[in-house]
Amino acid sequence: MKTKQPFDPGAGRRGLGSGKEKQANYVVGIDTGGTYTDGVLMDYRSREVLASGKTLTTREDLAGGVVSVLKMLKIKDPSRVKLVGISSTLATNSVAEGKARDVGLILIGYDRELVASFGLEEKLSTPYFEFFAGGHSAQGEEQAPVDLDGIRAWVAENKDKVDAFAISSYFSPLNPSHEESAFQEVRDVCKHPVVLGHQLSTQLDSVKRAATASLNASLVAVMHEFIEAVKASLKNRDIHAPLMIVKGDGSLMPYTEAVEKPVETVLSGPAASAIGGLFFSGHSNALMIDVGGTTTDMALIEQGQVTVSDAGARVGEIETAVKAARIRTACVGCDSRISFGQGGRVEIGPDRVVPLCRLASRYSQVREAVMGLTLKDSIHWKISDIEFWFLHKSVDPEKMGISEHRHIQLINLLNQGPASVTAILEALGVHHRLQVKAEPLFRQGLIEQATLTPTDLLHINGQMDTWDREVARQAMLCACDIFSRDPKTFVSQTLDQIISMMVEEAVVFLAGQEKGADLPDTVDGHWGRWLLEESIRGKNAHLSVNISCRFPIIGIGAPAGIFVKRVAETLKAPFVLPAHAHVANAAGAVAGSVVAEKEAILYAQEAGESHCFIVQIGDRRTRFNEYEEALSHARKKVDKMAREVAEGAGANDPQVKVRVVTEGALERIQARAVGNPRLSEEFGE
Repeated sequence: MKTKQPFDPGAGRRGLGSGKEKQANYVVGIDTGGTYTDGVLMDYRSREVLASGKTLTTREDLAGGVVSVLKMLKIKDPSRVKLVGISSTLATNSVAEGKARDVGLILIGYDRELVASFGLEEKLSTPYFEFFAGGHSAQGEEQAPVDLDGIRAWVAENKDKVDAFAISSYFSPLNPSHEESAFQEVRDVCKHPVVLGHQLSTQLDSVKRAATASLNASLVAVMHEFIEAVKASLKNRDIHAPLMIVKGDGSLMPYTEAVEKPVETVLSGPAASAIGGLFFSGHSNALMIDVGGTTTDMALIEQGQVTVSDAGARVGEIETAVKAARIRTACVGCDSRISFGQGGRVEIGPDRVVPLCRLASRYSQVREAVMGLTLKDSIHWKISDIEFWFLHKSVDPEKMGISEHRHIQLINLLNQGPASVTAILEALGVHHRLQVKAEPLFRQGLIEQATLTPTDLLHINGQMDTWDREVARQAMLCACDIFSRDPKTFVSQTLDQIISMMVEEAVVFLAGQEKGADLPDTVDGHWGRWLLEESIRGKNAHLSVNISCRFPIIGIGAPAGIFVKRVAETLKAPFVLPAHAHVANAAGAVAGSVVAEKEAILYAQEAGESHCFIVQIGDRRTRFNEYEEALSHARKKVDKMAREVAEGAGANDPQVKVRVVTEGALERIQARAVGNPRLSEEFGE
């Protein structure tokens, strides 16, 4: 249902601005994605987009992309910028690319044999961990005294091997005293950052809590460096507005909190896209599909809120207790590699490469090499003729510490400009690309690849005209000739295949919403697969299968009008393309609410024939003789604390809702405070 009210993800909100400003207040939103960094300059109250920019994400230095996009916005009067918001792939990328710091994980009260028997060591996100006596029971009672001497000795032994420490004690959400005692021991030995599990999660899943603490500790230094670089670039442009960071659930937090809890920024990019789609479209119930260069992300919006995963965000193979938007990510985007499998079967992704048409527009030698194929007999064409390797900037192998002879040869060759894989193999005197052993250079981001992508196909059929269409077409003809494909149908069939992939991901995502799992059981079986494919392709002469989406589908990203429109048509759903779909992700970085959540845990504690009720809030425990008295205390406390935290984090007039959730023998009293972010003049600046 389309609403006429301003974007309103929080209860009791009254529009986007405070209503006090006499002149337009500007906000800057920036999204650093896997392929592109997008920026937008907006009028906060009217939602008017005043300027936007898009630049390639500098994967080795995310702050570099932020600097570039700020230049593109050409902000004439920096004093009118009252808020800056950033969503970032930093947390996810740091783990995936091995840039997270080493962490020493202290496990108090955990059963070593139990953890080993279930193979849970791999879920702890660090190879440096040790078990110590201590921990508490399900009633918050001490199981054994904490082994502080052992902890001190282990920290002293390992402090030079790691950059941070994380501490997780058994049942610490019910009694964090052992984590706090261990914290003091670590502090006495070294000054490394220390993360406590109960401060990140009150879940009773001890392994998830430990993994979350460890992962967070590994990202503190990385996030600090990123934030400092962003702050410096803002200062250089005389922008002194509050800096907010998008959390994985789409809400905003001050940059100071992001430095302390960087793990909470996991999935902030897709969450920002969903918030931006909601912001520009006005639809309070919709499926949001964001088509990027690397992936296609999907999120469900219900009653004006981005739905949140109960299971916690996943970072690579690490399961965390971090609350994040429920996102389904398909490894297909406009820059996905198009390759050929057995029998010439077209395969799309999961690797991201640079579109050949784009590289040819930048380097004349690439155009000359591809177009020069017309001068050769097609019988001599190779797929390596249309695959290029290149450097973004000149690289000095010695300064980079590169010692492998073949790697030095390769970099020296590419310092002269991009080269086809065919030319590279000839220059290095080898017969196969595997002999080059270039994978480490690709992983480091030193060398990139370019070949056929969906972007090239869109240029061929006239749906895009940004880069070199002739090069894209010649590369396509070369591939079709090699793999005996009909050039007349190759483009349309491959694009149809991409649409089918997106539709399938959307169906699986939506079907899993009801039961809390991404993959419904029916799709696993033969009949489920047949029903799904028949609903997409409709080839059966006797039966018709109809799967339709019950609400609108919002397209986000530059190619949304091409791909998401057809997904909506296939699922018989209204298609919504917001006016600023290409920058909705960046707008979402400032359109979200400031949200603060506080929780009290209430449970009964028995001692012989007597019993009492315990209210645990953070590190404070209070005993009550009567349940109603304990519940009333808990409700009042979390209401007040959530409001105060939200205001301290920059929320303007936050509204608070409190709910009670029963979980086995305990109750969770949860308060959620939601408010608009205050602009800089409202901070008194």
